[in-house]
Amino acid sequence: MRPLLRPFLSAVLVLALVAPAVAKKKNRPDPTPAGDPPAPAAEILPAQAANMVLKEEHFDKDPGWEGYNNHMTATTAAIVKQDFGYSATNFAGKAKGEMGGTIQRAGKPASYAAALAPAKTLEDKLSASGSFAIPSRSGGGVFFGFFSSQQPGSSGRPIGSLGLDLNFGSTGGRLAVRLITNGNQTCGTFITPYLPGKFRPTTLKTDGTRYHWTLDYDPQGAEGNGRFTFTIGSDTHKTQDYGTLPEASEKEARARFPFTTTFTVDVPPALRKEGATFDRFGVCNMLKAGGSATIYFDDLQFNGKTEDFSQDPGWVGVGNRETYENTEQGGVQDFGYQPTALAGGAPGEIGGLMWRSPYAYYADRVGPFSLKDRLEARGRVVLKVGAPDSGMLLGWFNSEVKKTDDKDPLSGRNFVGVAIGGPTRVGHYFLPTCVTTAGGRAEPKSGPVLKQGQVYEWTFVYDPATNDGHGQIRVTLGSESVIHDLRAGQKPENVLFDRFGLFGIGTGGGQVKIYLDDLTYSAAKP
Repeated sequence: MRPLLRPFLSAVLVLALVAPAVAKKKNRPDPTPAGDPPAPAAEILPAQAANMVLKEEHFDKDPGWEGYNNHMTATTAAIVKQDFGYSATNFAGKAKGEMGGTIQRAGKPASYAAALAPAKTLEDKLSASGSFAIPSRSGGGVFFGFFSSQQPGSSGRPIGSLGLDLNFGSTGGRLAVRLITNGNQTCGTFITPYLPGKFRPTTLKTDGTRYHWTLDYDPQGAEGNGRFTFTIGSDTHKTQDYGTLPEASEKEARARFPFTTTFTVDVPPALRKEGATFDRFGVCNMLKAGGSATIYFDDLQFNGKTEDFSQDPGWVGVGNRETYENTEQGGVQDFGYQPTALAGGAPGEIGGLMWRSPYAYYADRVGPFSLKDRLEARGRVVLKVGAPDSGMLLGWFNSEVKKTDDKDPLSGRNFVGVAIGGPTRVGHYFLPTCVTTAGGRAEPKSGPVLKQGQVYEWTFVYDPATNDGHGQIRVTLGSESVIHDLRAGQKPENVLFDRFGLFGIGTGGGQVKIYLDDLTYSAAKP
């Protein structure tokens, strides 16, 4: 073959492989949102063309991908019993009549609250006060304060809320005060001591002790970003004996109730911009399967209104007096092919309910590839539910590794793709990530955020040739992008990937409900 013909024939080979893969399927709507540039067409390097294609999958039918632990069945049936609302009892207040009862953690929202009309936002001043008491040993968790009636469920805590987060253990309760935006970003502070893994006592008493509290939000505070202030006190619970504590725990104890009774939180500018809408004031269950708490609230004041429950106020009850079997339990994975169209486009997609653990995946058989190969993917994604401390991974990995060190969920694994998750104050990052057993983890510290309920176009590229040959990973989500350069040693030669798809992180935490469609990704040539 003459030398001048070789570049021409290489180009023809590349076009023959790429053109069928990138063609759009007929009669499917254009996935590009108005105002956003179309996703760039992916390319395959000539050196890879012999063993790799860009494969399209629209999920118009079950693709028959491989699943591991992705459809599980609860070993025991869990019964949820909600029994709360107006009560003629007198645990929390000055006289008979109050609200409360038995409130159970569950993915399905249950609430009893006053309707706020018009609805309030972070542009409004908000104020509330009252008292509460826990008359018996409790478990589970309860939210009380301002919140949105439109809850997706299974979010851990109510989205669009400002108020008290109460969680209970066998000997007492813990309390935090938080703002959660409409986009599930959060800020707040612990009222009772909390050092993760070191010192987190259940300080609140479950013997009927009465606690008095106030909550005020000023939209002009913190230089116009907003500030909320919370106070708590008790006529009888004024001191706490923790015994001898390490220095850090002693400092934490003195900074929290009952030694400190006033707490102030400045709203970060990003959260103020995100916003929150409240059309209810009252009590809501925590939105993750768990135990029950018995708690009562009384002598309430909110936004200039007073309610002493001397009679039934006729507040709005949703699921607050019902018993049912809970089919959505912690750690019971349920994801894979779905006939739905939540991520846009025609019916048919992949995703569902994903917990951080146990380890599970749903993936196509690809490769084997290595970090010498350029890997690309794009498609649509929507996060319907993103609970605190939740996340998952999307990309290329090795299916042979099923068990790893639970303290380091990616130890022993090789992965390149997108990590979805992040600190609760942010929500869920959508970050390019590369992890290998020899080279460690390469990932930017921040990047685009996947907001709940919003459909996005996304792209991912791993380019082994750029960055002086060390490699580079990059992601675009909607109109936002982030690029991260790998360091020397983070591209070992012995790494292999044989699957592309979704898999759980592998350690305990909350859940996501996530859906993807119209995927294009690097796969082995048929």
